[in-house]
Amino acid sequence: MPAWFDAFTDAIASGDQQYLVCETCGHGTLPPRQLCPACGSTELTQEPLSERGEILSFTEISVTIPKFHGETPYTVVLAELDEGVSLTGQLRDATPDDIAIGDKVVLGTEPHDNETALITFQQAED
Repeated sequence: MPAWFDAFTDAIASGDQQYLVCETCGHGTLPPRQLCPACGSTELTQEPLSERGEILSFTEISVTIPKFHGETPYTVVLAELDEGVSLTGQLRDATPDDIAIGDKVVLGTEPHDNETALITFQQAED
């Protein structure tokens, strides 16, 4: 995993996650970078990132990489958080039959092995 990932998952775990906003065009982005991917500006500021979003897409994983051997099937969700930033993570406590595009989810993280954490989502209860 890239160096920023561990700091980002630690921030999610503590409820202090942030994303970058371009001061020139207002585009929000993750992961951390030096330039705005929309306009190329270097004027990026950190802003708080909510933990709530909605499902843009999802898929069930049946064949996976060795790191996740023995964990299939599991569901991966692409979610757009309230600020317009998209993240991918594993869905917890639900299957593809339980969710639909547009459903609300809550961002989380959990330890996966001794080296990294996973970004996760759970269905929101509202």
